[in-house]
Amino acid sequence: MIMKKINIAIYISLLVAVLTGCKKDLLNIQNQNNPDFAKVLSNGNDVQTLAGGLFNSIYNGEHAYAGVEMMLAVASDNVSCSWGNAGMRDMSWEPRDHAWNNTAAYGNASYTKYTFDKMYAAINTASNIMKALAGGVKVDNDAQVKAFAKFAQGLAYGNLALIYDRAFIVDETQTVDGVLGSAVNYKQVATAAIGYLNTAITLCSNSFTIPKAWLGTANDLSNNDLKALCNTLAARILSYTPRNKTDLAAVNWAQVKTYADAGITSDFSVIGDAYVNWYDEAGDYLTFNGWGITDMYTVHMMATDQPAHWDDSPSFPYPPPATTIVDNRLNTDFEYVSANWFQPARGYYHFSSYRSGRYDALYVNDQGAKPEVMKAENDMLRAEARAYTGDLAGAAAIINASTRKTRGNMTDVAADLSAIVDAIHHERFVEMYTTGVGLQFFEMRKLNLLQKGTPLHMPLPAGTLQTLNAPLPFYTFGYLVNADGIGTSNAGWR
Repeated sequence: MIMKKINIAIYISLLVAVLTGCKKDLLNIQNQNNPDFAKVLSNGNDVQTLAGGLFNSIYNGEHAYAGVEMMLAVASDNVSCSWGNAGMRDMSWEPRDHAWNNTAAYGNASYTKYTFDKMYAAINTASNIMKALAGGVKVDNDAQVKAFAKFAQGLAYGNLALIYDRAFIVDETQTVDGVLGSAVNYKQVATAAIGYLNTAITLCSNSFTIPKAWLGTANDLSNNDLKALCNTLAARILSYTPRNKTDLAAVNWAQVKTYADAGITSDFSVIGDAYVNWYDEAGDYLTFNGWGITDMYTVHMMATDQPAHWDDSPSFPYPPPATTIVDNRLNTDFEYVSANWFQPARGYYHFSSYRSGRYDALYVNDQGAKPEVMKAENDMLRAEARAYTGDLAGAAAIINASTRKTRGNMTDVAADLSAIVDAIHHERFVEMYTTGVGLQFFEMRKLNLLQKGTPLHMPLPAGTLQTLNAPLPFYTFGYLVNADGIGTSNAGWR
């Protein structure tokens, strides 16, 4: 497998600029690898070049092997993998009698830190861009660069809110003290993310074009295209932030509906470019023969004669190919596996009878379109918002016109809240398989379905806590004895 190499220069590191010392201005801290940074920020063409790299930093933070996508996929029981790579074994024990080892010396400590640092790399660069523009630097289209910078801030903070229990809010107008107490909880981070996206949406009232190279897309995006994407992302953050059903009940679903109804109307896809800049590396490993396999929980959704769980026993009967198929995507997107590649000593519960093959052709040479945010995802957000605001008929109509029918050939869902929630859950597990980052984990979390003892979010990375001189031992989440329903799941689907 080819490991992705990052080609976009990271000009400012949050952990240098913000988290060392008190009240430092992150915008005045130079990266030692780029001593001419101040010169770059004074040149309009260079500022635009910086803007062009923002999404690539976020994308790699989401999808690189080095990040959290793979561990979240197995923790959600969407994908199964027993290998110790990328934190997957840490997050897939059954029972979940292991907490996340949040120590700087731990071999898998880098995975949470990589995603965390990539989000802040984008945030800091976007903040510096905004500072430069406010200082009078001229670019070809001021609204274009500002809107894209705010889009990047919103997306990056949204990821931080969804993945971590807390984060630091910094931008072109505010800094923080380099202490743990300056971090705010995930709800406040989500609110900040929505604020940045709202600013981007407002700026999208101006006419401009986002070059396809900035987003890795097949075509340039218009200002209206970017506006729709920002709306979908805002709906996604609101819907996926809840850590439990109590949080879920408090979501402003009317606001989700407003955002989702103004969201994307076609897939937002990134084009793999043979491992140069755009490679969904985690998605590749999660589906590659010998690596990730489709969890039986997901398989059972599509075929009722397949077990929902492979018991941890050598005598558990190997399921034959499915015959009672309720979702045609089992035939089109997945393939039967007649023998497993995992070590039984690591748990038969990792075994499965099917793997995902939908994107196999793309991953041969990393060439082709892979959905990053699906229209189907926005459709389910639209349906979900209607369901939770009492419009059950409207929610059912959206679902019955969606991929559930067009690709799955499934029966219509009734205008019943429980049935609608189940149908949305199904689409997020089957249609959105390995798209985005953590979607299935967030879905299981908010419905109290993550297995008991699973972390509900990740702690600040040990390396970051070490930089902050936080007291030892560093805090963490996970483990059956810590199951409180706040930081660690206390329920679960089984």
